[in-house]
Amino acid sequence: MASSIEIAGLRKNYGSLSVLDDISVSIKAGEFLTLLGPSGSGKTTLLMTIAGFVRPNAGSIKVDGREIVTLAPHKRNIGMVFQNYALFPHMSVGENVAYPLKLRGVGRGERDDRAKRALAAVRMEQYADRRIDQLSGGQRQRVAVARAIVFEPNIILMDEPLSALDKRLREEMQVELKRLHETLGRTIVYVTHDQKEALTMSDRVAVLKSGRIRQIASPRDIYDKPVDRFVADFIGDSGFVSLTDRGRGVDLAVSDGFRAAHVTGKADPLLLLRPEKIEIVSSPDAQPDLIRFDGVADDVLFQGDLVVVHATLADGTRLRLQRGTRQNTMRDLPAVGSRFRMAIHEEDAWVVSGVQAGEHAP
Repeated sequence: MASSIEIAGLRKNYGSLSVLDDISVSIKAGEFLTLLGPSGSGKTTLLMTIAGFVRPNAGSIKVDGREIVTLAPHKRNIGMVFQNYALFPHMSVGENVAYPLKLRGVGRGERDDRAKRALAAVRMEQYADRRIDQLSGGQRQRVAVARAIVFEPNIILMDEPLSALDKRLREEMQVELKRLHETLGRTIVYVTHDQKEALTMSDRVAVLKSGRIRQIASPRDIYDKPVDRFVADFIGDSGFVSLTDRGRGVDLAVSDGFRAAHVTGKADPLLLLRPEKIEIVSSPDAQPDLIRFDGVADDVLFQGDLVVVHATLADGTRLRLQRGTRQNTMRDLPAVGSRFRMAIHEEDAWVVSGVQAGEHAP
């Protein structure tokens, strides 16, 4: 059974340093929510307050409507997967997984049965008798997850559990954790600084900066419709072009309808340019819904599945655009040093404010 989490007005200070600044968020039962942000953004502190290892200075944390902010960690029925796995080297895999049940006074026979089921859920049942030092990094990660789910908690918290793995194994484990979430149906709160990891695994993503949630939304909306430049820049590759009247030297073909719908009311409006949405315009008869702009090709790089073009606009803005490597997509690539025209469809365009919350327009 999964539980809901309701966090309201959460604050945590270390002396004069504010680590969590009035955090409020509702997490639905069975949801996979990822806390994403740079180092020092407060994401791990927020996770640890939910777990009970950090006591907030103010605020409320309710699980299924029950206040737990003063409840001891072991009484919260929350499973925890730490960044370093925190496995016991003197115990076997099975003993590590069964340990939370031993602490809860569960008998030996039932402990063994439930540990086997938890290991089967992470596809590690054949390793029950192995020592921890005989396992790979990915296998240790699976054991840590099995230990977190063995006592059937309603909530599972994960603090950057894949950060120590290489790229290929990390991507494989992302799929495994997503599958496990779908199988168990538990509420998962997951911390990472890896944008692709957050987009791949989550039902929703909360982007944090300086102890505040800047945006919480689905992976698609976080990527396509960020609320400000910080979120846009933090989630994936991005470039920005000014849409102010002064234009800053970049000649943009922006329709009045687009300007009215997307630019009005925004301070220092910036057009967000994702590399995969920028097209190379080879025909002078461009479609009317294209926002067009010119630049100079600095580099054209072949990367196997992609060709990446680095370009510079008239105001010095540097952009990346990318495309697949099928033969028909390679024909109109610009030569290095040449001037060429780029475009983005209005329906793919998104405008953010260059002035972030709490700041003032120049």
